[in-house]
Amino acid sequence: MAIRKTIDDQRRICSYLGLRCTHRLSILSLPPIVRHQIYEEADIITDCDLDLAPLSDTESSDYETEFEATFHLLQTSRTIYKEVSSYVYSTNRFYIHYRTQCSLQPLRDLSPDALASLRHLTIHLNVTSCEAGHPCCNAYPGQAKSCNDHDQPLDLSTKRGKAILDEWALTAAYTFAHIRPSTLNFHLVCDVSTLEAAQLILAPLSTAPLLASCAIRLARKPDTTLQTLARDTAATITAPGSQINPAPPFPFLLLPREVRKHILSFTDLVSPLQEIQYSIKKAYHLQYSTWCCGKEDCPPHLHRACARRNCWQRAPGKIGCFCSVVHAAFWTECRCWSPPTSIFLISTGMRILAREVFFAENRFVMVPDGGARNVVDRLPEQIHAEKFLKEMVPRDAMKYLRTLELVFPPFQTPSISPFKEWEDTLEAVRENLNVPKLTIRVCFADERPYREPGSQDEKFRLIMTKKEAVQIFGSYLRIVTPLRQLEGLGRLFVKIAWPWEWTEQGRWRRQQKRDRVQREVENAEWRIERIVMGEEYESGGVGKGKMGASQWMLDGEGYG
Repeated sequence: MAIRKTIDDQRRICSYLGLRCTHRLSILSLPPIVRHQIYEEADIITDCDLDLAPLSDTESSDYETEFEATFHLLQTSRTIYKEVSSYVYSTNRFYIHYRTQCSLQPLRDLSPDALASLRHLTIHLNVTSCEAGHPCCNAYPGQAKSCNDHDQPLDLSTKRGKAILDEWALTAAYTFAHIRPSTLNFHLVCDVSTLEAAQLILAPLSTAPLLASCAIRLARKPDTTLQTLARDTAATITAPGSQINPAPPFPFLLLPREVRKHILSFTDLVSPLQEIQYSIKKAYHLQYSTWCCGKEDCPPHLHRACARRNCWQRAPGKIGCFCSVVHAAFWTECRCWSPPTSIFLISTGMRILAREVFFAENRFVMVPDGGARNVVDRLPEQIHAEKFLKEMVPRDAMKYLRTLELVFPPFQTPSISPFKEWEDTLEAVRENLNVPKLTIRVCFADERPYREPGSQDEKFRLIMTKKEAVQIFGSYLRIVTPLRQLEGLGRLFVKIAWPWEWTEQGRWRRQQKRDRVQREVENAEWRIERIVMGEEYESGGVGKGKMGASQWMLDGEGYG
């Protein structure tokens, strides 16, 4: 129809010019390279995510409407069909999701030529988290919208598990028999319940030719054994020689010490923003003030970390999440930060040097388990930094610590008893710390600047008497004063929440007398700092204002 219309238009142009129509050549008379340029300029499907098995007839009809020009060209002639189909299969991303028996049949229906043209293929056999365009709910609990529509971890003893394995084996055998070597970017998701199930699911990949790239996910949550299996399997079918004849090890430990330290500073020993959070429940982890990269609007000092997080946001199309931080997965494009445990396990010499880089080059931010800005009834008796200093930092590595930040949540009831265990902890670790080179920032957080209507914190500090404010300052002092144990401390910075922030009078003063209120807060912080550091101490003169804001300060709680 489209070709016939073009011919008719050509005749009318010739008639309009008063010429006799002698056009007898067709598009096939043009060189193949010119025809491909024409295909690129036409409304042919390209750079799209195409579901080989749409859920409904509506989706199928949408495809027919949107890709009408492509369908017409495919019906023109055998030569054009072969060229256009090859173009379509090589320039689009295809995916298929197992739902019921024979769900993978559309993939087996593709011709050998079509399979040979494929460049991107994603197969979801069993998915236990939100995928394909949604925030990964394992990375961001509560952010995804379809968390009730997940598969359960694959159990091969069930009828469904056996059906998936059988159909996958049949599909893999047919598909890989026709794939052109070194051209296919392949992605497989099959969240399993056991190592045995993972091995059986990956067995059909042994028939695959050499692939351009391969991403494999085997479980919703990280699992070292499954991640190793996924990585080794992907390496076998993308770079088989690396498994059989690995390159000889580089004599890293023979390099000068300073050179080794410099090299290690480019590993995960130094986090993307040189800031690592610690909490009792999560241990070491990262948290960001924004959940995605702002691209051209992303501030340069934050943008340098964007390539090291949320790899699923950079994934092409609807392949899903293969982030090894939140899943048992392997994907060469995942460079997201995770605690560098493996580096510490290489050798004794490496562990000593790695500890120095890790503890010296990062700021360690101690955050409450419930979040920095979530209101608590009262401060916990055990301060989170106690566990960090006593259990997380080896004694021989404490001397490398350079920056600690202690964050305390907004509290309803002031503490009236001293933090004796906190004082004892500081006394116990004092000799191991390099106190003159240590910077400690103590932050007493306030509630989020926006209050959700109806939340339990909506009435937080709406009324504040002078006596209550004095008690709040007393709590601040009970936490900070024990730092006097660290005689000769390099720098101490204190940031407090103004007790009257949420009262009606306080809000008015913030608007009408902002500078005066700010001076009151700064004076209170200086008084607390000088109790520890001495009357001559001036935090502003040693860099308090230049110490950058941590991620939790920038935008509420941030995201990991």
